[in-house]
Amino acid sequence: MSATKEWSRIKKIGLVLLLAIVAGVIFYNWNEYREKRLADVIPFHAGELTWIGFSKNRPTQDDKLYEWGTKEKEPMEELLAFLRQYRVKRKHLGYEALSQEVTALRNSKSAFEFELKRDTAERVLIYANNDTVYVLTDRLYEIKNGPINGDWIDAFNEKYRKIYGNS
Repeated sequence: MSATKEWSRIKKIGLVLLLAIVAGVIFYNWNEYREKRLADVIPFHAGELTWIGFSKNRPTQDDKLYEWGTKEKEPMEELLAFLRQYRVKRKHLGYEALSQEVTALRNSKSAFEFELKRDTAERVLIYANNDTVYVLTDRLYEIKNGPINGDWIDAFNEKYRKIYGNS
């Protein structure tokens, strides 16, 4: 094969690789910022969870992170089934704006937070209010078909706080 044909072949391969990389970046960004089910942005599924901690009203005791927590599957499955109905879209924010939005979210009257564990090494922390969800991976999502039903969240928290609140 001549040097010219070889060079032409290398250019074609380079062009194909460049187009594949560009297509991959475009697909990644489209997927990352498209509207999704809230359950799809939480990286765990109910069946694989080993613990949940939940707070609607932040505890006043310094030694307690959550109002209640349990290893029982029922509350985890119930919460994830409820959240599955909501659709979210990721917000594209810089670090400063993200930090301000998360602070405002956590201080809002409708705020709630929960932590899910798959095992001792894998966990996800979620802060939410009626119209925003923050999955602790620097991803902030806007609820598109909300607001989240605050009465349901209050009833859920009260039900399980009575059962598991002293755990």
